[in-house]
Amino acid sequence: IWLLQTLSEGGMQYLLASVRSNTGIKSGRYMFEVRIVENLSPEERQGEKTPQPKQLVRVGFSLGGSSLFLADGADSVCFDSEGFFIHEKTKKKAGRKFSRDMTAAVLLNLDASSPNKNTISLFVNGARASPPQPLPEHLCGKALYPTITYKNVTIDVNLGPVARKPLPFACHMVAGAAAADVEVTKAAKAPKDGKHEVVFPVGLPEQGFFDWVDDFVEKNPGYVELSDRKIL
Repeated sequence: IWLLQTLSEGGMQYLLASVRSNTGIKSGRYMFEVRIVENLSPEERQGEKTPQPKQLVRVGFSLGGSSLFLADGADSVCFDSEGFFIHEKTKKKAGRKFSRDMTAAVLLNLDASSPNKNTISLFVNGARASPPQPLPEHLCGKALYPTITYKNVTIDVNLGPVARKPLPFACHMVAGAAAADVEVTKAAKAPKDGKHEVVFPVGLPEQGFFDWVDDFVEKNPGYVELSDRKIL
């Protein structure tokens, strides 16, 4: 079990944090669990409008090498703690909400023999919380990596091998996946000098600034955009 925390002071409460497993699922049927153990409520200036919801969790899968953040582009699918299923810019109510002390499980079904093959489902406290949602066509047949995006919460993550809240049917967890069903990505090596590169693009309003940013990030997936349009 892993514990995920996020910064929430000095404006950091408006930014998302995200993590992705280094093990992707390419076949079979597997799940992982998350549980919100703490809601953080940073102080706000009086009268200041703040993005809602203040606390948010997204759980799903993404392609290796894609944006680290769920719902940031076409290469991921997820459910959020408000009960929405999200792919790219499409957001629809597809499940029940989950909140503090509830265990949310995301099940990825890539089993070719299953009637629900190539789908993703949400379970809350061991009970089904959404119908199986079809994977976008371009994600089928590719290794998909467990990914979590969150803000203003502390989460514990259970990749297995034993589920905290077993499902109504037998399902292995990611940590118990067969070697033939997974793809493991080696972590990127840190710079030898310990220094990382930060790019500060400068542009004029209405002159294609964000078009350039979109193109740059697409061509350089190792970079993560931090900007006001990424604030929820």
